[in-house]
Amino acid sequence: MPSLERPRVEYRTPEDLVRDVTAGLVRIPPFQRSFKWEGTDIVRLFDSLLRGFPIGNLLLWQRPAPAQRLQVGPLGVQAPETASALWVVDGQQRIVSLVGALTRADSAVDPRFRVHLDLDTGEFHTAGTRQRTPRPWIPVSFLLDTAVLLRWMRDNSGWLSEAQLALADQAAKAIREYQIPTYVVHSADENALLEIFTRMNTTGKRLTKSEVFQALHAGAVGGELSSLHDLGRVPATQGFGALDDRLTLRCVLAYRGGDIFREDFRQEFGPQDDPAETLRDAAARLREAVDFLRGPCGIPHIRLLPYSHVLPILVRFIRLHGVPTGRPATLLRRWVWRSAVAGSRARGVGVADVRNQVEAVAAADPQTAAMSLLRQVQQFPDFVAELDKVHFNHAMTKLNTLGLLSAEPRDPASGEILDVTRLLDHGSPLRPLLSDDGPAGQTIANRLVLPPGERLTADLMATVSPTVAASHLIDEAAQERLARADGDGFLHLRGGVCERTITGHVNRMAEWGARDGRATADILRQVA
Repeated sequence: MPSLERPRVEYRTPEDLVRDVTAGLVRIPPFQRSFKWEGTDIVRLFDSLLRGFPIGNLLLWQRPAPAQRLQVGPLGVQAPETASALWVVDGQQRIVSLVGALTRADSAVDPRFRVHLDLDTGEFHTAGTRQRTPRPWIPVSFLLDTAVLLRWMRDNSGWLSEAQLALADQAAKAIREYQIPTYVVHSADENALLEIFTRMNTTGKRLTKSEVFQALHAGAVGGELSSLHDLGRVPATQGFGALDDRLTLRCVLAYRGGDIFREDFRQEFGPQDDPAETLRDAAARLREAVDFLRGPCGIPHIRLLPYSHVLPILVRFIRLHGVPTGRPATLLRRWVWRSAVAGSRARGVGVADVRNQVEAVAAADPQTAAMSLLRQVQQFPDFVAELDKVHFNHAMTKLNTLGLLSAEPRDPASGEILDVTRLLDHGSPLRPLLSDDGPAGQTIANRLVLPPGERLTADLMATVSPTVAASHLIDEAAQERLARADGDGFLHLRGGVCERTITGHVNRMAEWGARDGRATADILRQVA
């Protein structure tokens, strides 16, 4: 039996985990798969904290770690080099869930981490980015910080009841003081560590032994990216999905400058170049570009990006001008959406057009660069959704799906907002409700955003709550048609709602006819 120092048994609170993760002490190894838990899993985790239920043990491996940028759910961390980092062997899903929600519940793009406590019922819920939460809902991130919680209570003292105040205090105390058993292994004996992991790894959505140790060694050796394939996996850690090697190459070439369509990567680096440094820096810009697409642009996954050329162009923009904010961010968001519509009208985007847009980025300042990009794209203020596009080889299908997602569709069974990333990782999220017979049956009017394999019937959608139905663009009149088995009437009504919703969403994001030059406030300041 291999020798092993006895693991140190400690107790960590969620507050301890937030502190250690944000300080770069706890490291989540770069697993070759994305975060797997759904919103319902995270809600149950917080309910267990409040009730004092056991949530399992953590297993950490103390080893050196390099300076690196970490992505822990919605939280980005610039971790320093340390000789005694704690690498997570068992407990990744719980740590990411706790830290993500307790730091970003009020601001995360991913709705899974937007966890709120209903002070009327004592139940936890997730909230969409566009959802107006009920007044008694408080983000769990407010419960972690006493000063933030007291400020929130003071600001809302006019309507908070004694019972609500007491529940907020109770929940804050339960979350801050919950004790999580944590085993810390110091020994470098991998076989013994593997045996500990095997004995602990009995329930939940676990990793295989080979996945754990491949991931641990990838991180512990230095976390360097060694190939385009490695770089293409970086967006997957953000929930955006992996890039194919060709698109990844174009992102690297855009980062380095020049023609992004040059194909031979073997001669890209000279004797003075450091490929690892280039890939590392390109990865940082790629992460920022993905954050911009998922945030201000509202495009949550690579499969919903109508035309992929915008990604390397954004990488180039960020390399030259930094992460877009303010007016440049607004102009770039318009450019992304107008490019999608222009490409769908032209049935594609030409190489010459992309090269011109890459050149347009090389302006003196970010605002001029964004304005130059917008001038490269034709406007289509007469845009109307094409509901007959339901296959993902059409850019219009992606615009249709983004329009459906703007209503933040909910699971018919649980009522929770669906995790778009998990849906898209398993193919098309568009599922027919009725028969495909007839022209209307083959359109978006007959497609709902739902997970594969989930039971979907007309009777089910006819009886779900109005909130769930509305999240799938089914109004009361359309539900009545379903209840009467009037399929044609249902498709006619829902088709109208879908067309208005998709068209309105695209037009809001593209902002046709808006002033695309410098902001009026900037002009007035210059005149003054």
